[in-house]
Amino acid sequence: MINTLIKGDIVVVKFPFASSLKYKARPAVIISTNYYNKHSRGTVLIMAISSQVESKLYIEKDIEFWKEAGLLKTSIFKASIATIEENFIIQRLGSLEQKDRITLDNILNNICN
Repeated sequence: MINTLIKGDIVVVKFPFASSLKYKARPAVIISTNYYNKHSRGTVLIMAISSQVESKLYIEKDIEFWKEAGLLKTSIFKASIATIEENFIIQRLGSLEQKDRITLDNILNNICN
């Protein structure tokens, strides 16, 4: 499955909690490049997505076209990044629209640059 995933795909994953070994099924967006996804030995980089829009941080932005991306509720990009194994991906929901891809790239630039 991982070789067919591309940056901007929305997936449901067993998302790891930072403080424990527990996981919960959560939506996330693939943030690793297509090259990475093809050559990564079974891992992918993701950013969490949340429907808790009222408690977002300044750096966390709305996903404008959330329905088109396959999400069930109004959602935001969370400032939470993880590397997960391919078998943590439960299913693919959809893909970001171009405007939301630009928003995602801006968030990543603010976090990583």
